Amino acid sequence: MENTNIGNFVLSLWNRCGYKIIDENLLPHLLLYGHKRGWLEDSDETNPHKPLDRRTAARIIHQFMKIEMHIPDETDISKAEILKDLYTCRVCANHIAQVVVKKIMQPVLAPDEKTYIFDSLAIVTKQEQEQIIKKIRKALFINS
Repeated sequence: MENTNIGNFVLSLWNRCGYKIIDENLLPHLLLYGHKRGWLEDSDETNPHKPLDRRTAARIIHQFMKIEMHIPDETDISKAEILKDLYTCRVCANHIAQVVVKKIMQPVLAPDEKTYIFDSLAIVTKQEQEQIIKKIRKALFINS
């Protein structure tokens, strides 16, 4: 399966979640805008061709939904605590919990086949990106 990258994900997120569709040539401007608004970081803007890992996707989704779409955080994130690796990255924990509780990204069965993990460093495929975008659109009540 083909992997996606940060730039491709951000462009797809922007174009498919209710905003004016922009051309791929305007991606640098979108990355700058997202960085200034606070839903992207320096590394997202400067490395748009970097493969997108699940941890980065969770952060971008959570911040985009909160800042651009005005979707409030879930107050009860206890359902995300099934993830054995939730607190492996303390900075990422709330981003991951929010996208899991909102059912935008799914837990992964751990190799022991008894527990669930988020698998933060796994690279997002284009197929997974498509599923994520569909779930965000559903959460926003946008018809696919």
